[in-house]
Amino acid sequence: MNKYLLFLFLPIVLSADDLIVDQNSLSQYQEDNYLLFDVFDVHNEHLWRSYVWPHGYYKNTDVIDLSDNAPVLGSQFTQEVWVYVDSTTYPLNRAIMSSDSTFQWWWAAGSPTITVHSPSGSANIDEIRYGFGTGDNSLRAIVEVDLPVKVWHHIATTFDGINYKLFINGEEINNYTDAAGFTPYATPTRYIGSTFLGKIDEVRMWNVARTQEEIQVAMNDTLSGDETGLVAYYPMDLNNNWELVDHSSNNNHVPISNTEVASTYSSDNCLAPDGSYDCPYPTIRGALDIAQAGDRVYIREGRYTELLNKWQLNHGDGSEGSKITIEGYPNEDVILDGTVSINANWEPYTHNGHAIYKAVLDMNSISHSIKTQIDSIYGVFVDDRYMIPAMQTNFKNPTDPTTGNPNNPEPGTVWSLKLKSPILYPDSADYVPGDLANLDTLEEWSFDPDDNTLYLYASNDFIPTSANVRVRVRNRFLGLTHSDNIEFRNIHFFSGSIYLYNPSYVAIENCKFSFSSEMGLEGNVTVFGNYTTVRNCIFEYINDGHVWYQERTMYPTMENLLFRYNDWFTTSAYYATTTKNNNNDGFGATQWRYITIENSYTCGIYPAMNSLTEYCRFENLYEAIDGSGIQRNPISVPGSTTRYTWIINVPHLNGMRFDGSCAGNNGDVHHVVSVGNSRGFRLKGDYHDAYHLTAYDNKKQDISLPFNKYCGLDMAGENEHGNLNSNIHNSIAQNRLECSSPDCWSPGGDPNGYGVTGYQYPNDPVHLDSVGIWYGLALNEIYSNHIYNAGNAYPHFELMDPWIQNRARSDESLVEQFGTVPWESQIQNYDFRPRKGSNLIDGGVIIPGINDGQDMDFNHPPLYSGENRAFVGYAPDVGAYEYGDSVYWIPGYRYPHPSTPIPSDGAVDVPIDYSLAWNYPYKQNYSGTMAVVTVIGPDVNRTETFQYPNNVLFETFQPGGTYNWSVSVDGMSGGDWTFQVDNKIYPLNDRSIDTTTVDSVLLPYQIKNLEVSNHNLAFLRFDIPSSINDSCVIKLNLVPETVVTLNGGIVIYKYNFIGWGERSNDNNLGIIDHSLLIPLDTLFSLETGSVVSVDLSDVINSNGEHSFSLGVLDDTDSVSFYSKEKMFTDGEYNVFLNGYAPQMAVWPSLSFDQVILSNEEDKILPFRFALYQNYPNPFNPITTIDYEMARDELVSIFVYDLMGRRIKTLVNKVVAPGRYSVSWNGTNEAGKLLSTGMYFYQMRAEGFESVKKLMLLK
Repeated sequence: MNKYLLFLFLPIVLSADDLIVDQNSLSQYQEDNYLLFDVFDVHNEHLWRSYVWPHGYYKNTDVIDLSDNAPVLGSQFTQEVWVYVDSTTYPLNRAIMSSDSTFQWWWAAGSPTITVHSPSGSANIDEIRYGFGTGDNSLRAIVEVDLPVKVWHHIATTFDGINYKLFINGEEINNYTDAAGFTPYATPTRYIGSTFLGKIDEVRMWNVARTQEEIQVAMNDTLSGDETGLVAYYPMDLNNNWELVDHSSNNNHVPISNTEVASTYSSDNCLAPDGSYDCPYPTIRGALDIAQAGDRVYIREGRYTELLNKWQLNHGDGSEGSKITIEGYPNEDVILDGTVSINANWEPYTHNGHAIYKAVLDMNSISHSIKTQIDSIYGVFVDDRYMIPAMQTNFKNPTDPTTGNPNNPEPGTVWSLKLKSPILYPDSADYVPGDLANLDTLEEWSFDPDDNTLYLYASNDFIPTSANVRVRVRNRFLGLTHSDNIEFRNIHFFSGSIYLYNPSYVAIENCKFSFSSEMGLEGNVTVFGNYTTVRNCIFEYINDGHVWYQERTMYPTMENLLFRYNDWFTTSAYYATTTKNNNNDGFGATQWRYITIENSYTCGIYPAMNSLTEYCRFENLYEAIDGSGIQRNPISVPGSTTRYTWIINVPHLNGMRFDGSCAGNNGDVHHVVSVGNSRGFRLKGDYHDAYHLTAYDNKKQDISLPFNKYCGLDMAGENEHGNLNSNIHNSIAQNRLECSSPDCWSPGGDPNGYGVTGYQYPNDPVHLDSVGIWYGLALNEIYSNHIYNAGNAYPHFELMDPWIQNRARSDESLVEQFGTVPWESQIQNYDFRPRKGSNLIDGGVIIPGINDGQDMDFNHPPLYSGENRAFVGYAPDVGAYEYGDSVYWIPGYRYPHPSTPIPSDGAVDVPIDYSLAWNYPYKQNYSGTMAVVTVIGPDVNRTETFQYPNNVLFETFQPGGTYNWSVSVDGMSGGDWTFQVDNKIYPLNDRSIDTTTVDSVLLPYQIKNLEVSNHNLAFLRFDIPSSINDSCVIKLNLVPETVVTLNGGIVIYKYNFIGWGERSNDNNLGIIDHSLLIPLDTLFSLETGSVVSVDLSDVINSNGEHSFSLGVLDDTDSVSFYSKEKMFTDGEYNVFLNGYAPQMAVWPSLSFDQVILSNEEDKILPFRFALYQNYPNPFNPITTIDYEMARDELVSIFVYDLMGRRIKTLVNKVVAPGRYSVSWNGTNEAGKLLSTGMYFYQMRAEGFESVKKLMLLK
C-alpha cells in the first residue's frame, strides 16, 4: 500500500466535524494489514500504570519475537519500516527493531537498533536514535527531528561499513560515520516493537546497503520476496497458523500473541477513507485513529466485531475540553459486538440419550475475521437468544423474564436454585461450565477445543442453521487508557465488557450493555480519572462479573440506569460500585440518580464517599449475603445523602446500611421507603439525620440506630456510645425500632441502657407521637416488657395501597398460614401515601429545609428548587409521603415514555376517592416539561395538563367502574392503563369505647373488633366520595364476630360529631361527647360470620363525613363486630412469616350499587354484572357464592378443578336483573364429595366473564 500517499491526504480528514463509519463499505476497499502495539494485552487488560510509566524499563508484551532464526546483520545492512507513533504525551523511548525486549538497546551485545524518542514529552517525535553494539562497546547516532505523531513515516537505516545513514520518507536525514570499520555484534535482530506504542508495517531487513534511490523506488511498493539481499520481509500477512509470514527466502514465520493485527483501507475511488458518505471508514478504529477534539464519529447500522483499544485518545490535562463523540447513527441499531456469525454445517447427534446438534468450527477463519487468534469460544447465541454453557444443575434460560420474586421464586430457574458460581467457588461447585458431560437439557452448549466441535441441545424455536448462530470471541472489547473528553452515545455493547483507565470527562449515554460478563470473563471496570458519566443506559444479563465497577474516580455521575437480570449465582456479592473516590485533594463526590436494580442476584449499590443517592429503586434482589441495597462503609458515610428512594423485597439483605466496626457519622437520610428486607435501615455511627422514613415487613429491625460499633468522629478511637447525637423524626417502624437517639425516648428515658440490659425498644406511644414516630410495637395494646414478638400494629392500615410482602408469596404458603389467599389480585401497588383519615396525616414535626419548602443544602443541595416540598395541612405527615401533595415522587429508572402508573395497570378494588400518579420520562432538563393526562370511564372523561414535577391527578370515581387512562409527555405516550374501582368504602376510623371511662384519650391501637354491650358503644366514621349521588343504593355492611347474647337488639345510630378520630387532640374519640346519637334502625337477629346489610340511602343524603354508632337495646346484650383492622389469624407475626393479611370481606363498609329506573317497571334494578368471592373460604361443608346481573341474560357458573376440567354446574339459565346467591356443597355432578384442594369457579354472561378461586377443606 502507499502509506506516503495516505499521509498526504490526512490533513483533509482532520478538518471534518463528522466522520462516517460504515462496515458495509468494506467491500469497496482493498485491505492491508499492520501490527498495532498498545498498552493492552490480548484480553484488553491495561498493563501500564501511570505511576510506573514512563521511567521503568519493563517488558512490553506487545512485541514480535522473530526468534533465534531472525537475521544476523553484518558489515553491511539495511533496515526499513513504516511506523505510526500513537502519542508522545509522556517522555518517549520506543524501540522499532532491536535484539532485546527489555529496553536495554544500547548494550555492547546489541544488534542494529532503531528507536524513536521524545525526551521533552512534546507532541512530536524529537529524536530518532540508531546504532549497534560491537561486543566491546555500543555505537549510536542521536538525530534531532520534528516529526508529527499519528502519521505514517517510512524510516530506513543503511550501513555500508563506513556510512551509517538515516532516511525518513526516502530523504536522507543523517550520516553517522563513527561506526566506520566496525561490525555489529553477531546476534539476531529478533524483536519488533519492544515498548512501542503505535503501528508498524512493512518490516524489511537486508544484508546489503541499499541506496537512497532504491529505498525511494520500493518503499511504497509490495516486494516479491526474492529481491537480492532481502533476508527478512514482513508485510504483516498471516497464515493459517496465525503466524506472521516472512516473504523472504528465509521463511522465518513467527507467531504473534498480544500484538493486534489491524488494517488500512484504500480503493481506486478512495485513496483512503475520509469519513464522508462516499468514502466512509469501514472500521471504528480507523475513524478513532484520525479523530480529534470536536469530531463526531457517526457509526452506521451494523454489528462491529472490533477490538477497540486506545491509548491517550484526545488526551489532555484532566480538565474539561472539546469532545470526541462516538455515536450510533440516528435511528439505526449499532452494536459493538463480542460475537461473530459462524457458517457451520450442523448435524444431528445423539448425546446422553438426547437428540442434539453438533458442528465443527473453522477457528482459523473466525480468527482471521476478527484479526485475533482464538482457540476457544466464550458463548453461543441462536437468533440472538442466549444459550447456556452446560451446567451440572439444569435451569431455564435466565434471560427469560421471571414470573417470581425472592419470596416466591419461579421454579426451575436460577432464581430458585441458589447456585454458587463454579468460577468463584470451584471447590463447592466442582465442575467447569460447558463440560460436555453435563450437556443434558434444552439450550445448553459445549465446545471441545481439541477438535473444534460445538455441541448444542437446541429448543424447538431456536434450531441452529448456517446463518443464525453467533459465538462469543471477545472478553473485553473496548479499552481506553489516559483518554479524555470522550462521549459514547446510542451504542449497544453486546457480549463484551469495557475497561477505562484514568479517563477524564468520559461519558456513556443512551447505551445498552448486554452479556458484558460471563462465567470466567471480566465485567465493566473504570479505574482512576475524574468526572466520568454513565447516563440513560441499560445493563442486563451480565453474569458472574461486575455490572459496573468504578474505583478511585473523582466526581463520577451515575444517572438513569436500569440494571436487570444480572448475575445468576448467589454469594457473589456484586454491587454496582463507585468506590475510593478520593485523592490528595480530597473527595470527589459521586451522584447516583434515577437508578433501578431489579430481578438480579446482585446487591444494590456501593455509592462511595460524599455521595448523593436519590430517586433510586432496588427491588427483587435475590442475593443472600451480609450486604445491602445501599451499602455505606464508614468512610463513605460522612457527607452522604440518601433521599427519595425505595428498597423493596430484598429479603436476605439490609435495605440500607451505615456499616463498619467503627461506623461513620453525619449521614443524611430522608424520604426513603425500605420494606420487605432483612433489615430496613441499619444506621450505625452518630450525628445522623433520619427523617421521613417508611419501614415495615422487614425480618429484623425496621429502623436501627444502634449504640454499638462507633468509635468517634475520626472513626479510629475507642468504642463510644453511638447515635446519641442522631435525629429521627416523621418515620414509620412496624416491628422493631432500635433507637439510641434521645428522640425516641421520653424525658427520663435512658437509651444508655443499651449494652447493659440489652436492646430495648421505645414503648411510650405518646412521646413517640409527639416527635413524629409511628412505631407499631408501641401501638399494640398488649405490648409490654420490650418483647418485640408480642405483636404489633401494622402501618399497612395507615397507607393508601402499599407494597405488601405477603402479596409476593405463593398461594400455597399463604393458604398454609392464613387458610386462604387474602387478596383477589396479586398485583402489587406502590402507593405509600397515608390513606384518608390516617393518623399519619399531620402527625409529624417541621424540619426546616426538609418539609417546609425551604431550599437548604445540608450535605447536598436540592436537585431543583422546591424538591423538598412544603407539607400540606396543619403539620407534616409521618412517613415518606405527604397526603394531598400534588407530587408523588417515584424513584428509579425513567423510561423514554411515561411509566409506573399508580394504581398499577390492571389494579382492582381501587378506592373510589383516589388520586392517580405516574413517572415522567427521562430528560436531562425538565424545564417547561408538560404532561397530558386523559382518564375515561363512567362519568369521567377528563384531560388535564401538568407541569413537571406535578404528577398527581385527584379524582373521585364511580363505584365498581372500570377506567382507562394514559399519560403523554412531549408526544410520547406511556400506553393505555386500566383499573377497576371498588364498590364500597371502609371507615376512616372505627372504635368501640367504654362510656363509663371519662376523658380518657384513646391511643390509636389497632383493635380487631368492635365491642357493643351495656357500657360499650362502637363508632364508625365514613367519608362519602363526591361521585356518590342519589342513584346509588347505600348499605352499611357489618359482620358479627361473636353474638354472646342478643335479647333486645343492636341499635344503629347516626352520630353527629364531625372530625372525630384517634389522634391525640381535642377531637379524640375518648374525650368528646358521645351522646350526639340519633337512632336509625335496629338489628334483631344476627348470625356469627354472616354479613348483615342495612339500607342507609335515605340517611346518607350528602357527600362528606357521616358517622354512625352501634349500641344495645337491652342491657344484657353483648355482641362484637369485626373492625377494619381484622386480619386472618389476627396478624400473628414471627420473624419469618409476616402476619399482615387483611380480611376485608368482614370489615365494616358502605357499599354503593348503581341503579337505573326500568322503563317497563317502576322499580330499582342493579346496574352491573359481578361475581363475588365465596364465603366462607376455605369452607366445609358448604359455601355461598353471590353474583349480580345487570339485565335479562343467560348466565352460567361452573366449578373447575386445577386441570381445567368442569366438575360442577351451579347456574346455567336466563336470569333477570338482580343480586343472587348460589350454594355449593363440594360435590361433583355425580354427587360425590371432592377431595381437599383449590378449585376455580367461573361466571359467564354476554360481554362478561370472571374467575375466582375457592378452597375446599375436609
